[in-house]
Amino acid sequence: MAANYEAVHLKHPIPDISGPFQITSPPGTDIWDKPPSTHSFNAPIIYQKATVGVLKTAKVTVSSQWKDRYDQGGLVLVVKTPDTTRWVKTGIEFEYGIPNISTVAKDQWSDWSLRPLLAESSNKATIELEVVEDGSLWVWLVGVDGKKHALREVTWYGNLDKSVEIWVGVYVAKPAPNGEKDDLVVDFEGLSVKTQ
Repeated sequence: MAANYEAVHLKHPIPDISGPFQITSPPGTDIWDKPPSTHSFNAPIIYQKATVGVLKTAKVTVSSQWKDRYDQGGLVLVVKTPDTTRWVKTGIEFEYGIPNISTVAKDQWSDWSLRPLLAESSNKATIELEVVEDGSLWVWLVGVDGKKHALREVTWYGNLDKSVEIWVGVYVAKPAPNGEKDDLVVDFEGLSVKTQ
C-alpha cells in the first residue's frame, strides 16, 4: 500500500504501489537546473523519506508510450540541505525521436547523459540506484537477465552528512518544449526501496 509514501506536485491520489501503477503528469513539468537561471522542480514525485546513511537501493521498471521530446519518467532521489537541493533522476527520456536511458545528477547545476535502451526493449527499462561501500551512489540499467550496466557514479553522495533527509521514489515529467497539451502517463512496476 501507499501508507509510507508521500507525494509532491501530484494531481491525482497516490496509487497502490504494491503492484503496477501509473503516474500522470501535465505538460510544463520538469526537474532541471541550468545556468544562468533555470530552476525547475515541479514534476510529480511519489517518494519515501529516509536519510543519506540508511539508503541501500532503489529499483523500478518504467515504461510508457513515449512520444514528445523530453517526455520522461523513472527513479528520483532528492537531497535537501540548508545550502542547496541536490538530486539524481534516472529512467527513460524521449529525445532524438526515440526513448533513451537518461541520467541527470544535480549538485550545483544539472548535468545530463543519454544512452540507448538495451536491445531487448523498445520502450521499457529497469533502473537501480545503489549506495556502495565507499558511500558513492551508483546508477545502473538492469537487463532482463539481471546483468547491471553502469550509467553513473555520483561521488558527491558519499560526502553528505549521513543524517540528512532524502526523498527516494519515482517521478514523471513532461517539459513540453513545443507547447504540447497532452498529459504524459507513465507505468511503473516492481518499485523497491531498501534501507539498512
